Amino acid sequence: MNEKLAVSVVRAIIRDIYGRYGMEQYFRSTEPRMLVNIYEKWIHVVSIELKKAGVINEIYEPLNTKEMNFIDIVNRVDYYLIDEERKGGRE
Repeated sequence: MNEKLAVSVVRAIIRDIYGRYGMEQYFRSTEPRMLVNIYEKWIHVVSIELKKAGVINEIYEPLNTKEMNFIDIVNRVDYYLIDEERKGGRE
C-alpha cells in the first residue's frame, strides 16, 4: 500500500487548516491523544477513498492510541506536521 500518499493528503489538509485564521491554535490546544486519533482517522478515511479509486491496494489501519504511551503520542503529533516538500520528500 502507498501509505505515504494518504499521509501526504492529510498533511496538506492540516497545513490548510493551520493556515486559516485561528484554526492552528484550536488544533494545537487539543489533547495530543485526541489529535493523533483525529489525524489517524483522516488518513484511514483518505485511504478508503484512494482504494475505491484504485490508486492504492490496501486501506491504512489507524494506530491504536490507547496502547501508546504519552511520549509516543506527543512525538507522533509532529509526524503529521512534516512538510515533505521542504524536506525533499523525506519523513
